[in-house]
Amino acid sequence: MLTFCGKIGALALAVSFFLVACGEKNGAEGAGAVSEKSTAAQRWNLPGQSDKCLFATLKPRKFAQMLRVGDFCGLDLVKIQSIVGRDTLKKTFVLVDYSKASDLETLSKMSSSGKWKDAIVLRAPLRRVVVLSSAQIGYMLRLGLQDRIVGVGDGKYIADTALYSRVERTRQGTLADGEIPVVEVGSGTGLDMEKLIALKPDLVMTFATGGSQDDYERMEKLGIPVMLTSEWQEDSPMAKFEWINLYGILFGKSEESYALFKETRQSLSKNQKVGKASASRMADCEGPRVLAGMSYGGVWYAPGGNSYTGNLIKDAGGCYLWASDTTRELKLTIEDVMALADSVDIWINPGMFGTPEEILAAEPRAAHIKAFKNKKVFQNDGRKGPGGGNDFFESAVARPAELLWNLKKQFGTAPEVLPKTTLGKPIRPISVDTSFEWYHNIF
Repeated sequence: MLTFCGKIGALALAVSFFLVACGEKNGAEGAGAVSEKSTAAQRWNLPGQSDKCLFATLKPRKFAQMLRVGDFCGLDLVKIQSIVGRDTLKKTFVLVDYSKASDLETLSKMSSSGKWKDAIVLRAPLRRVVVLSSAQIGYMLRLGLQDRIVGVGDGKYIADTALYSRVERTRQGTLADGEIPVVEVGSGTGLDMEKLIALKPDLVMTFATGGSQDDYERMEKLGIPVMLTSEWQEDSPMAKFEWINLYGILFGKSEESYALFKETRQSLSKNQKVGKASASRMADCEGPRVLAGMSYGGVWYAPGGNSYTGNLIKDAGGCYLWASDTTRELKLTIEDVMALADSVDIWINPGMFGTPEEILAAEPRAAHIKAFKNKKVFQNDGRKGPGGGNDFFESAVARPAELLWNLKKQFGTAPEVLPKTTLGKPIRPISVDTSFEWYHNIF
């Protein structure tokens, strides 16, 4: 199974979404996210008269820039626009009650009708899905939806022990009575269409970058419902986490997902005083100066100042060396980095390398970087699955509070590390599960 990190070279996605409102009532209320109080029956029943349903613009969400959801005359609506390579993809998804469209033929007729033209109609709540990225698994596991997964790309990349074991038992034919199989279908050019079709999924969730490994077009040609998710293109931990609300809508877990999102947002807000103090130190570069990335062939590949990693460093109280940069990725000369070597307090994400010896074998000059000499180099592979899958790409997207706590601890900016007060006000630690420590010192 390909993880999203395998496709990081893609262009950024752009997003434009629309909300469909019902009659004068919805038009007066304006656009907004799906109500937490609306019931599944209200959202998934087919509308009576479609001539009163008009499109209206949906206002941007608080954090996520690439996801919009709305209400279509009582139905859930998701509309996604993605820039993939040189192409712009626009996908609309409308969710209808499972009993109203119990077969693919009915769904096909709905999708080709005037009312649903060009939209992909999905049976909701989804019961059988195939997921081809690690992040998609992470969101589903956070909502307790593991039993809805019937197919994955490659099981060896799964970090969650229980799901990994289920894939293994499926392969070996040793599943217990009543246990739901999880079939490996491959991904990219190795996607096994026969296995995929045999699973009869309600939806296949994948992603696209415009590269040769993109697999969505082949599935679409066979009439398989496909959804491209683009959480991996978001630029902050909370923006990625907001995608969990999409999974709540798809699987009939809206109340749970919105409650979890609200709780996490409030939990991080309680620590806002620390965040503001870190931001004020960063303005004068008084926080730890952080380097990210690694050299390959004499070129240093680093996240841009406006990237997910750049903002993660800032949120964790660090001073990213290229924080003023406005791009998402940088290509620097090794000389550019060596010029700053003596000012680097902390080094994170040193490419694919997990030991000091591996780093020096790839780039001997790394020995001159201050953080390396002081043994302050942190990699994000502290949690791995039985097959070696990196849990950072699976569960960190669904646990932003834990991720920020983990990195702040390494930076020395976590509440338990900082002085008891900051800017004259007490610091209250975030309530997090401290077993999630992805970032660890490689020394």
